[in-house]
Amino acid sequence: MKPAAIIVFCLCASPATANPITQVPYDQVARTTSGLIDFESFPVLPEPGQVISSTFQTPGALVGSALVGQTLGTKDTFAVLVGQPTSPIRVEPTPPRPPIAIAFHAGFGSNAAFPIGPNGFAQRSGRGEGTLAINFDAPIPSFALRLHLDYDDPLGSRPSPGSVWLHFYGVDATLLHVEHLTPAHGVHSFGFLSTAPISAITLSHQDPGGIAIDDIRYSLDSHTN
Repeated sequence: MKPAAIIVFCLCASPATANPITQVPYDQVARTTSGLIDFESFPVLPEPGQVISSTFQTPGALVGSALVGQTLGTKDTFAVLVGQPTSPIRVEPTPPRPPIAIAFHAGFGSNAAFPIGPNGFAQRSGRGEGTLAINFDAPIPSFALRLHLDYDDPLGSRPSPGSVWLHFYGVDATLLHVEHLTPAHGVHSFGFLSTAPISAITLSHQDPGGIAIDDIRYSLDSHTN
């Protein structure tokens, strides 16, 4: 595990002993949720696409780069989330830099989001190397997303993909669980079910090629419904 990941974990509250989060197939969540963030409402533009300068609201959710109480740190070209979110949990409304770029992604065959890292939108090393944060209008019982990890490989010597971390937070900003993903190159889909209400999720990573995110699924109904 790289040092940046240690920073993230050490400065967050410890999750409960019993893990409420279970990983399931993406399609299982997709069949039972009506919330969808697919970025198709934005213009279809080739990379680098367009920068989204602030948070943006979708039905039932708010998307940004960090939660209130957290700050954005830097490890090499990657953004890292430092600190524990405060209650009531919510996305930071005034991010220090634009949270994402949106462009047509050949791997997905559709628009996708590229979290913007410390090097900024104008540099290739800045697009895809940031963090993502989502808070939900009502607590949710399930969540899914699709990720693309890759790296230009003209000499056939690209590095292995890096780790991805999903932090799941409850209604009082308690850390419910940290999911450590180690996907291979290409597009991968992940789904999660929870026995505890999820109010917010953050994503951070250390993939050398940067990541793209698409087709985020979540319930538009309360966890208790």
